[in-house]
Amino acid sequence: MKKANREDAGSNSMDMISELPKHILQRILYFLSQKEAVRTSVLSKSWGNIWCTRPNLDFLFNNFRDNKQEFLNTVEKNLQRYCDQRMCLEEFSLRIILDNHESVSFLEKWIPTLKNMGVKKFRLSIYWKYSRQLPSVVFEAESLQDLHMEGFTLDQTTIGRNVLSKHLKRLLLVKVEIEDGVFQKIISSCPLIEILLVKSCKTLRNIKVNNLLRLRKFHFSSRPDEKCSIEIHPASLETINIGHADVLFPKGAEFQNLKSLCLNHVMLTSFDNFSSCKFPSLVNLSISHCDGLYDTKIN
Repeated sequence: MKKANREDAGSNSMDMISELPKHILQRILYFLSQKEAVRTSVLSKSWGNIWCTRPNLDFLFNNFRDNKQEFLNTVEKNLQRYCDQRMCLEEFSLRIILDNHESVSFLEKWIPTLKNMGVKKFRLSIYWKYSRQLPSVVFEAESLQDLHMEGFTLDQTTIGRNVLSKHLKRLLLVKVEIEDGVFQKIISSCPLIEILLVKSCKTLRNIKVNNLLRLRKFHFSSRPDEKCSIEIHPASLETINIGHADVLFPKGAEFQNLKSLCLNHVMLTSFDNFSSCKFPSLVNLSISHCDGLYDTKIN
């Protein structure tokens, strides 16, 4: 009898969840992976097609057992369904290996589609033998707030005359070939960036982010033979994590909000400038393999 009561209680709980409004169920599925969201279709009749309308899509090539054509067809079918039904799509994540013209043509078709759907968060991780230009339409999406690019070339052709992603708050560039001028143009056109991560971008030689007045987190890392010069001093910074770079701290700068400072294999352009800086809110300090810093006083 007790066992039956527990089963009834569980069933009632599931029924209560199933009776929630559709937009609430969609938000619940928002926090699941694509694979987990699909599985919810067996819970009850009301859950059957909810996963097809959730506001985010996440496609990982590894989940398709190396069947590339099936993967491409699945992405194409889902995007087309969202377009046909004029559904909102807040986030889109795609991780795939591209090695032929057919795969690339799919990608060049999908990106403009996403732009017109008002996507706010966009992650695109592409792995191919040779770096390829990112279609310029990505930076024309004014609704974009979160952009993660991996495995692309960003040049003047890519970003066009104007960078329109003025609402961008989070920018992650991983293994992206980008020149200094193009990087600075993106930064100057996106003043609302709060999180900036640059990793293994071998063609980038100079970074200046002093005009990002809302920047809270800055992460940079590269290989030892690809050092970059970094000039950084937004007063809003809370986290700085830099590996393998030459760094210039402005003389007498006051990092009022900085709580975490991590420097690994960093060469300071000026030791005096760094010693004159003030870090009144610092909680975490990590200095590793930074010649000349061990005898430096930190305020």
